[in-house]
Amino acid sequence: MEIAKKINYITSTLTAILSTIFGQFWFLFVFLISLNVIDCVTGILKARYLCIVSSNKGLKGIIKKFLIWCLVAMGFGLSITFQHIGNALGINLDITQCIGWFILMHCIINEIRSILENMVQMDKDNLIPPWMIKGLEVVKIKVDQKANDFVEKIENKEERKSDNENK
Repeated sequence: MEIAKKINYITSTLTAILSTIFGQFWFLFVFLISLNVIDCVTGILKARYLCIVSSNKGLKGIIKKFLIWCLVAMGFGLSITFQHIGNALGINLDITQCIGWFILMHCIINEIRSILENMVQMDKDNLIPPWMIKGLEVVKIKVDQKANDFVEKIENKEERKSDNENK
């Protein structure tokens, strides 16, 4: 019973800390870091399986993971920064919240694809269904299209606003 209380205490504390740092969607960030770890492990396994172990490639992979987190941090940082600057200037820039979320989604999709690609390269028995990779590509295309549509919609709205102000 004492062990269960300690596990509960640790889990609650960790969840509270993650919620404070990452907000109510903290589990998405934990999911991304979990995918980072799984991708590193499957990459190492693939390199050993194919006898192409290279510390240089491993270092590049670690740098890539670091850059992914820089990209996510920049996306959410830009969102927060633009919102505060917009508030100071009296401009509603709440729409910029989507920057971080689109980047996070893009990174999650890329990590899953990388894991699947590592697995496919080691899969002699074709256990990984090809539709999984194709399906992720479709999701990526849809997310990218939604992001592009979103940006285009904002651009058109700003153009109309500018045209109305000029009249």
